[in-house]
Amino acid sequence: MKGCYKRTYSSHSGQVGIIVTAILSLALFSLTGCLTDPEPEPQPTISAHSSSEIFSSSEIISSSSSSLTPIPESSSSAPDLYFSVLSSSSELPPSIPESPSKPEAYSKTIIDGISILVDTTFFIEKFHTPSVKIVFKDDETGALNYIEMDRNLFRHEIIPTPEEPNHPQFSPDGSKIAFSSQYEGSPQPSSALYVIDLASAEHFIYKLDIASAAIPRWRILDNGDTAILFNDYTGSNKSFQWNNSGTYVVTYSNNTFGTPQKIFNRSYNGGVSYDNTLAVTGSSKLLFHYATDNDTTNIDMYNEEQVCNVSISRDSSKIVSFLETRGSMGMQFTQNRRYNWHQYIFYMDAMGSFLKAIKADDGYVFNGTEWLFLPGYQVSTVTSSNDLTESIVLIDYEMGRYYTIVYAPGKQIDYPDIWAGGR
Repeated sequence: MKGCYKRTYSSHSGQVGIIVTAILSLALFSLTGCLTDPEPEPQPTISAHSSSEIFSSSEIISSSSSSLTPIPESSSSAPDLYFSVLSSSSELPPSIPESPSKPEAYSKTIIDGISILVDTTFFIEKFHTPSVKIVFKDDETGALNYIEMDRNLFRHEIIPTPEEPNHPQFSPDGSKIAFSSQYEGSPQPSSALYVIDLASAEHFIYKLDIASAAIPRWRILDNGDTAILFNDYTGSNKSFQWNNSGTYVVTYSNNTFGTPQKIFNRSYNGGVSYDNTLAVTGSSKLLFHYATDNDTTNIDMYNEEQVCNVSISRDSSKIVSFLETRGSMGMQFTQNRRYNWHQYIFYMDAMGSFLKAIKADDGYVFNGTEWLFLPGYQVSTVTSSNDLTESIVLIDYEMGRYYTIVYAPGKQIDYPDIWAGGR
């Protein structure tokens, strides 16, 4: 996962431990490309994942001090079968073999080598619909993978794109996918923004004709128009260029772009609240900008420590999620000084107070976390200690759990998105 800069650690276990830890740390975090100053606190070696470690919930740390409107809890809990495939802290269901040779043993469907680990019952319980679409970039090949599921229909397609498809995202009605040629934290000076028309058999692709546009996020405007929020700069918010960048919105109808309108000075790559009162950014500092403040006011919410994958919820709760590099505030909130970088997803309210932290299971870290249009849910990938990002997980914020829904061996999954709609 690109988008932030990491450092590596050594161990206190002697020379062999130092070498092993360094190799594992480099492998685990090479997708993020993160690099900062050396950290005196040692990073524990990430343990290998046993194939028998299959179903459990994740650790959740929460605070009761939130005054936000809570997100409604799912109407029914998913059965244990759908709990994360990344932990050994729960007993296996009696009907499931205890030592599968590979994750495909638990697949409901395998298509083109991609395993769908849940069935439509799971999506009906979570989303109240069996119609689900998933998109992701294969970072190894640069290909855009599109999966469509509807009860007994399962279809996988590689959609050709003119440039690498970063940050692909479904439109609110699921008929289109927007993506940008550059990614959060990219050193490139410009990016192109495209929209794929899934409704056309040819999957026509349309380009926004401006100098630079990146990290698209769809939204519905107050007047009912469909629009895309985007930034014109992808680099660090510590740079001079960031201060001269902007956040824009452009309408999109009948495969035609409107005229882009700047809504904020500076690029807020974490998104903007539904009512445009709060804009957030990471890569590298976690900054909140309130629309009621002076235009130049950005409040640092994380002691100038490095964060990335910042994302603001798309409902009225304005919950902000992010990943970080084992910062002092994160260690204090979790009461844990030994977790791995990106192992927790942290959540703050609109005033910067911690709400919750959801922990990936040992040997794994989160990457590419993003809120969905579906209230209370996020999508992410998990990266293992051997540098594999082959799984997509659905995160249930209210329950504080995540569920592995897709396993794609041989692919390096990046920037997943999920759409669910009724029929």
